Amino acid sequence: MHSMKPWNPNEHPIHRFRNEMDGMFSRLLNDSFLPSTSFWNEASSFTPKCNIEEKKGHYLVEVEIPGVDPKDIAIELDGNMLTIKGERKRETKTEKEENKMHVVEQSYGSFYRSFTLPNNTNPANIKAENKHGVLFIEIPKQKEQEPRRIDIH
Repeated sequence: MHSMKPWNPNEHPIHRFRNEMDGMFSRLLNDSFLPSTSFWNEASSFTPKCNIEEKKGHYLVEVEIPGVDPKDIAIELDGNMLTIKGERKRETKTEKEENKMHVVEQSYGSFYRSFTLPNNTNPANIKAENKHGVLFIEIPKQKEQEPRRIDIH
């Protein structure tokens, strides 16, 4: 009599095939000798990382934008939607024609981030400041309005 082995889903032929295909595409798309202008190359896109913190009297949005000139950033408010957009540019100056870039790990390009603000914000007094490649956006809170009783006549 054969002993019964527990069924392992990782041993299913479809699962093994999927893993092989994933590995093949991963090796193909991560090849460091592909030209840096490829459409799938991460160096051709830039998405800044953001932190949003609620403090006692305001919200603080921190956006990592090293190497971005503040003149290349626009902060817009439409209703409760805060949008941060801009571009991180890469200078392509080369002293000699025979010099070639082999690895580009820094990301460049246009970026766009949007956040819906809570209803308790005071959009008229939003402040923005850039310190050492980090954009700080301070969004003050409005004073909480007390519920008001309305008399019926």
